[in-house]
Amino acid sequence: MISDFSNAISVVAFFAVGFGLLKVINRFEPQWVSNDGLRFTAKISLDSATTDKWIEVRVLVNGNEIIISGRGRKARALRDKWTLSYSSDIEDSRRRHYVITRSGKTNSNALLSVPAKSRCVAVLDALAKT
Repeated sequence: MISDFSNAISVVAFFAVGFGLLKVINRFEPQWVSNDGLRFTAKISLDSATTDKWIEVRVLVNGNEIIISGRGRKARALRDKWTLSYSSDIEDSRRRHYVITRSGKTNSNALLSVPAKSRCVAVLDALAKT
């Protein structure tokens, strides 16, 4: 009887610890960024009524241009040279958002999202001020 009770307690404790670890792991967002902050991964969403999903892309800051590349079907439509318009004022303590515009096309805007504590934030903020 006591062994059955201790087995039940250990199973419940195992699942409680497992769910607790899942919550902790999901708080961290993986992001790759180079040492200089000029190359990084980010999430992007097109500014249109039909797009509400975030797509992970690779970003290269080259002077005043942002070159977006990525693998997969979804990222194929985003591959191009973009310019950073301004830093968005979305209130999110964990992420920074930037509005970017496709070079040469004024009707194509997107929202670029990166973690707030990333090394690329300083590079993007400097680019937004120019």
